[in-house]
Amino acid sequence: MVNPGSILAMLVSALIVFTLPTVLAVIFIRRYGASLLAVGVGVLGFLVPQVMLRIPALQWLGQQPFYQQWAAQPWFLALFLSLTAGLFEETGRWIGFRYLLKNRLQFKNALAYGVGHGGFEAIFLVGLSYVNLILFSVMINNGTFDSVVAPQLGLAAEQIRTQLISTSSYLYLVGGIERVFAIAVQLGLSVVVFYAVKNRQARYYWLAVLLHTLVNLPAVLLASAGVALLWIELWVAVCAGVAVWFVIRSQRQEQQQAVSAG
Repeated sequence: MVNPGSILAMLVSALIVFTLPTVLAVIFIRRYGASLLAVGVGVLGFLVPQVMLRIPALQWLGQQPFYQQWAAQPWFLALFLSLTAGLFEETGRWIGFRYLLKNRLQFKNALAYGVGHGGFEAIFLVGLSYVNLILFSVMINNGTFDSVVAPQLGLAAEQIRTQLISTSSYLYLVGGIERVFAIAVQLGLSVVVFYAVKNRQARYYWLAVLLHTLVNLPAVLLASAGVALLWIELWVAVCAGVAVWFVIRSQRQEQQQAVSAG
């Protein structure tokens, strides 16, 4: 039987993942006048580079002997995954601002883009999987899992059952909390690339790629080394804190420039 506390933690995480981006989007659009298009372009900024390009490419590479050999080295794998995530996502972000939002290059739309990007990432990576886990958990507890799901999943069904029953409840809550931190990081990176396009300075694009890589790299390395999840989440939380500070600082500078120009 799946612990009711685990199901509750999944529900809370799913609620966070689906609700937070929606609330932020509504706030930026209604209160600050951001463009709904910017949110949509942000969604595309994750969907196309990651879901449609990078992830299939990684799946193909995973079947190649040369890559399997290289991927056996933890440092190589961590750096490769972190760097490609930065390159694909930040390039998508740059294209979004440069071509799709070229007539809406305003700070509020940079934040709206970040909400769309980070929000869709959260829903795709955590929200949808948690919905499935909740359904599986309920089926396990009411005795319908074996008859409804297990025949379709085969051997994977027992692995899913074992995972749901044995995993500590709090770990399911971590998934939702981590996405809050990740959305904050995406807001910060969106502002950096926004400045790259607005000020026509490529160095900000490369800075965003570097920062994206530096956020991911320690987390991947720590996870591969078997370090406790708490320390990994602490690193992500620190990165999120820096991102929030940067966004607030940038917003104040934008306001000061607007006052000076007026």
